[in-house]
Amino acid sequence: MGERLTAAQALVAYGRAWFEADHAGRVEALRKCCTEDIVFVQGPDTFRGLDAVAEMIGRFSSSAPADAAAGGSSTARDRGRTGANGVRVDVVTAIEEMGAFFRYSFVWTLPDGSRSAGTDVCEVAEDGRMKLITVWPANDDFPLPDAARA
Repeated sequence: MGERLTAAQALVAYGRAWFEADHAGRVEALRKCCTEDIVFVQGPDTFRGLDAVAEMIGRFSSSAPADAAAGGSSTARDRGRTGANGVRVDVVTAIEEMGAFFRYSFVWTLPDGSRSAGTDVCEVAEDGRMKLITVWPANDDFPLPDAARA
C-alpha cells in the first residue's frame, strides 16, 4: 500500500463496496479499505475475512428492492451514496477519531422510505485500512442526532 488511508478515505471506499453489483467487485472494493482478516460484527453475527464480508454485503444488496435501472451503478454524494435501485446511505455525523479507532453514524433509506440507522465503530491497522467494523443500531438509549431523525 502507499500512504496511510485517512478515516474518511477508508469510509468512502467502504461505501463503494456496499454498491458493487458482483462479489468479486465487492472483494476488490473492500481490499482497498479493509485488511484481509477484517472482522465485521453486527448484533449476533460475526463475519471474518474479505470474502465473508463481501458475501454478507451481497445478501443485503440482493434483498434491497431493484425496481430502477439495472446495472448496479451508484452515485457518490458529499456525505453518502445512492444506488441505481434508489437505495441510499448517508453519513449523518462527523467522523470522530481516537487512536486506532473511528466512529460515525449513518442512515440507510430504501425506495419505499423505510430507514435503518446506527453507528459504526471501526478499528484501523497501521496503513489506515479497517480491521474491525462493529455496527451498533440506533435505539432509544443511543439515538441518532436530532437532525438525522427526520
